[in-house]
Amino acid sequence: MSTERQASLRRIARAARWAALRLRISETLSRVVLLLPLPLVYAVAALTYVKVWRPSIETEQALLLVGIAPLAVVVLGGLWVWFRSRPKHLGAMALDRHHGLSDRLTSALSFRELPEKERTPLMEAAIGDAVTASRELSPRKAAPIAFPRELPIVGFLVLGLLGIALLEVRTIKEIPPDKVFQPMIMTADDVELFQDMAKEMEQKSQDPEVQAAVRKFNQLVEDIADRRLDRTEVFKRLEELDRDLMKGAEADRKAMEEGLQNLAKELEKSDLSKPIAAPLKQKNLEDAEKAMRELAEALKNKKNKPTKAQLDKLREALKKASTKNSERLKNIEEQRKKLEQERQSLLKKKNRDGGMSEKDKSLLKKKERQLERLDREKDQAKRAQRQLSRLDRELAKAAEDLLRELGASAEDLEAAAQDINRMAQEEMTEQEKEELRRRLQEMRELIRQQGKGGKQRMQRLLKFGQRARGQQGEGKGGQQGKGEQGKGMKPGGQGGGSLVMGPGSGGKTIPIPGMGAGQGAGEMPGQGAGQSGSGQGGKDPGSGAGQGGESWGTGHDPNLKGEEAKGLAGKTKDVTAAAADTGEGSASSQVIYGAAERGFVGRQYKNVYTDYKTQAERVMNEDQIPPGYRFYVQRYFQLIRPRE
Repeated sequence: MSTERQASLRRIARAARWAALRLRISETLSRVVLLLPLPLVYAVAALTYVKVWRPSIETEQALLLVGIAPLAVVVLGGLWVWFRSRPKHLGAMALDRHHGLSDRLTSALSFRELPEKERTPLMEAAIGDAVTASRELSPRKAAPIAFPRELPIVGFLVLGLLGIALLEVRTIKEIPPDKVFQPMIMTADDVELFQDMAKEMEQKSQDPEVQAAVRKFNQLVEDIADRRLDRTEVFKRLEELDRDLMKGAEADRKAMEEGLQNLAKELEKSDLSKPIAAPLKQKNLEDAEKAMRELAEALKNKKNKPTKAQLDKLREALKKASTKNSERLKNIEEQRKKLEQERQSLLKKKNRDGGMSEKDKSLLKKKERQLERLDREKDQAKRAQRQLSRLDRELAKAAEDLLRELGASAEDLEAAAQDINRMAQEEMTEQEKEELRRRLQEMRELIRQQGKGGKQRMQRLLKFGQRARGQQGEGKGGQQGKGEQGKGMKPGGQGGGSLVMGPGSGGKTIPIPGMGAGQGAGEMPGQGAGQSGSGQGGKDPGSGAGQGGESWGTGHDPNLKGEEAKGLAGKTKDVTAAAADTGEGSASSQVIYGAAERGFVGRQYKNVYTDYKTQAERVMNEDQIPPGYRFYVQRYFQLIRPRE
């Protein structure tokens, strides 16, 4: 075959390959355009949803992940069309078809692939004919890239997607107002109440830790009074104070009580130490210290020495008492070690067998519960050992010294008594902490009540404070305006002779001395704006006999008859006192009415208040007031206290 013919065949083969490539591109493009509306429609819908409804970031991420599916359909469809199998001489057939060569090019390229020795003369003639007929071949015209029919739809969807992407959907957003600092407001009466409580606790306590906590509490009250804190910050600082006071306090107290019980069990085995064991059992450390010192004095007394048997029993009791807490901790640790070994054995069995039977599972849970209980007991025993370590050492030393010299043992017992005194002081410190925690709870409850009552209740309290100081308030003449009953307390029944604590008729009653005005009820402010009674005849206390008081009413019943009073000499009590500073009223009831007009000021009112509060304190000391109401009683008297 000549060189010219070979060059012509290469030209034909090149044109055939180019035509086949154009056919492949055209088919792939058509398939991609056919499938492209699927992801475009999804994109339009998803973008519209995001623009209008503004979902969360998580929702947007989910939409993107779902959008991968239609996009993958397009990509996979295009790849399948591109790589699918086609006829070997597809390009040559397209050229033959376009140029009308009647398969000359296809035949020539097929014969060209055969070895030259295997070609027949007819094949050579066919190759020569194809070379002659294919002077000008046009792959572009033979295999045109067709314009897909779906392309306008794709273009429309793309434009729509761009339009939605550029579209700004305006939504109305309410801009939150600037945070305005709203201070926690507490009335002057409540501020003074908590300041007085803090001052009293600081004076009583000698413990630096308690004094520091009281100072923090007092600083909190001052910050509230100066309106430097809002409600959130107040509750936060109350919680911090409460948490500081609670650190390990309850656990240490229980541990010390249990440790003292263990000491008492051993000490009561000796007649000499029984007087110490009894108060220890009752947690009366003051009496236990006293009994310990008495035992030390008894050992020092050379005249009435205890017998050898008594000393032996005492030494044995002191020795066992000194080691009781450490032995208890040791026993707990041994039990825990044994249980832990059994638990590990069950776990190894589980790993070895690949599972556990129901019986073994139940046993494992039981062992774990027992371990948790022993952990708690171990922690408590450690606390007891730590708190009573000095006392244990003193008792152990006293037991050793009993073998040598009674005087040295007595000194050891005195040191032990001193250690009991130290624990008593620590117990007092814990009681002071508990009292401060009660004050924190009272303040927290008071703030909650004020929050529930709203602004109106606060205004009533502020107005009440102004009137109590003698400033002008509501009402005309000598009559108090309409008041409201304070929560948790109310004046007693007719005659104003008592203060009833609690709702309904089931509360506790505090007698009011000198309040014997008749049925016209006097005025007695409760917790809030005060209760206004209405007497008959303006300022006068009303008519009728007094009920529940120590003085008489101002009215008279002409039908009243009775025997002549006899034997009253020296048994009467004169409660009439001239009001030298105001010139008004002579009885306690009239002083109260005067206070309703002028406020809680003046010497006469101060005297009545003192008698009233003294009576209430006596009732509280006799435990006639439920513990939950004590704070309300204190607050009540803080509200009606005399103002200078």
